[in-house]
Amino acid sequence: MELFVDITNLLVTVSSLSSILNSSIQKHNLRVSFLAFSIANKISYSVEFLRNVAVAGLLHDIGILFFNSREQAELLLKESGLSKESEKIIHLHAYVGYELLRHYPLFSKVARIIKHHHRTFNEYVEAKGKIPLSSQLILLADRIDVYMSNRIESGVSISKAVESLKKKISAGRGSILHPRLVDIFLNHLADKEALWFELYAEPSYLEENISKLLSSLNFRLSQREFLKVINLFGYIIDFKSEFTATHSSGVAQTAVQLASMFSFSQSELKKMRIAGLLHDIGKIVIPSEVLEKPDRLTEEEFDLMKSHVFHTYKLLLRFVSDSNILEWASYHHEKLNGKGYPFKLRANQIPMGSRILAVADVFTALTEERPYKKGMTVREVLNILKKMAENRELDYRVVNVLEEKVDIINRGRQIAQEKARKFYEKLKEKALQFS
Repeated sequence: MELFVDITNLLVTVSSLSSILNSSIQKHNLRVSFLAFSIANKISYSVEFLRNVAVAGLLHDIGILFFNSREQAELLLKESGLSKESEKIIHLHAYVGYELLRHYPLFSKVARIIKHHHRTFNEYVEAKGKIPLSSQLILLADRIDVYMSNRIESGVSISKAVESLKKKISAGRGSILHPRLVDIFLNHLADKEALWFELYAEPSYLEENISKLLSSLNFRLSQREFLKVINLFGYIIDFKSEFTATHSSGVAQTAVQLASMFSFSQSELKKMRIAGLLHDIGKIVIPSEVLEKPDRLTEEEFDLMKSHVFHTYKLLLRFVSDSNILEWASYHHEKLNGKGYPFKLRANQIPMGSRILAVADVFTALTEERPYKKGMTVREVLNILKKMAENRELDYRVVNVLEEKVDIINRGRQIAQEKARKFYEKLKEKALQFS
């Protein structure tokens, strides 16, 4: 079964998106995953157990998506002294991560681990088996990395940081941190220089090694499960902004419907759905204040906005093995007249899949509400698309088919976006319970 995407590299890339959202947690998720796995490997050789721990480490901060500011995100890096309000925010990101992942079979156990990963050992005991041991593993790994990162960033040598870490970890043993896990770490890992060089030395080989580690843990997905995972990550990309919360879902559905009318095969339609869901992954790099700006963008801001397609291309290169998906997603702002971006391709260099995705993207975007505009009627959108086709910005054949079948296609888009909107609003409601 061809899946078109390397699932292990996809997980590593999605994990790194938290660092892109907030540079202060750069590689934190990778380090937590590696640390937690290293400790877990001393407890059990169960592939499922080790896989869930490694993935939970990678995704444990995915709930940062709903943080409103850099200051809130930086609370994750504080060692102690949190106010009750700050503690609520800390638990919010864990709970949002749980809600994001729990409905997906691949991540159902991972979701439970993430939900409880800031619960102390005392809370673990009081819960009487309701909190997984793996959550305690992630907590320990998280606290180790926060402590070490803060010391190394302030100029403390690795060896001195490790010595003070051992005292700090020992002080929390049996109250904050699970005593058995602390003992395993102190007795089997803490004194190994190779561990610390792996985590903090430059150049870092961590990302490459995490990918190898995950590859060894035997991910097996049905095509149905695989497409669900891609759909989830499409949501994660869009949920960065309320105004784009359903965009990729609408683009993907519109593009698939259009492609089916151009006799794309079933395999190609699956590729088109993936390309549609991931076509804006590069927007994760663009600051929210630019994405949500209600006024006209400055020239500098527009250049920044245009760069999202290039970032899409570079991020997809990490995990997409199929050239069609890569090109269809990355070329959706290219124009037949050669005036598109970012590659300035000519008409004969733009594949049909990219042309379809370009029309689907414009059609969906113009029907949506944005900070700077109201959503347009279908008739208004079609008039704009036809003018763009006349100017050789879009393929007139695709625009004509869209116009002929617009009622069916638009209804499909609406259903897909309504589903995404319900999921987004549910997460937002959960987040508000913590505020």
